[in-house]
Amino acid sequence: MARKNKVIIDTNVFVSGLLSPSGIPGLILYRFRQGDFQIYTSRAQISEIRAVLKRPSLQRALPKGTTKEVLKFFVQFKKLTKLFNPLPLKWDFPDRHDHFLLDLAATSKANFLVTGDKKLQSLLLVEECSIVSPSEFIARLTF
Repeated sequence: MARKNKVIIDTNVFVSGLLSPSGIPGLILYRFRQGDFQIYTSRAQISEIRAVLKRPSLQRALPKGTTKEVLKFFVQFKKLTKLFNPLPLKWDFPDRHDHFLLDLAATSKANFLVTGDKKLQSLLLVEECSIVSPSEFIARLTF
């Protein structure tokens, strides 16, 4: 049996998947629910997801109760989700708000960090974690 990929889904991809389930980010969330890979996350990321989902613009765009549903999402798929609490590392990367993702990538030994952030994508690799766009990730998933 093939080993499941260990994947960090950036908050921008996760929220995009909620907003547009028929798009590539939505397909990524669907493939996760099908058990095609394991999500690696951290308390810092879950806090960021909560904060983003509380933004008034998203509150209007998402169905009522979505924030609770997202948290249930992680609990419901606990077997496919692994929670890390990485120590902060030093990074020569300008966007300090993304350092927690780099910490997670370096510590967790994830295979992929999937992000829509072009600056993060330009890093290509953190330790052994490939930083890819949502489209590239879907293309790399084996069907």
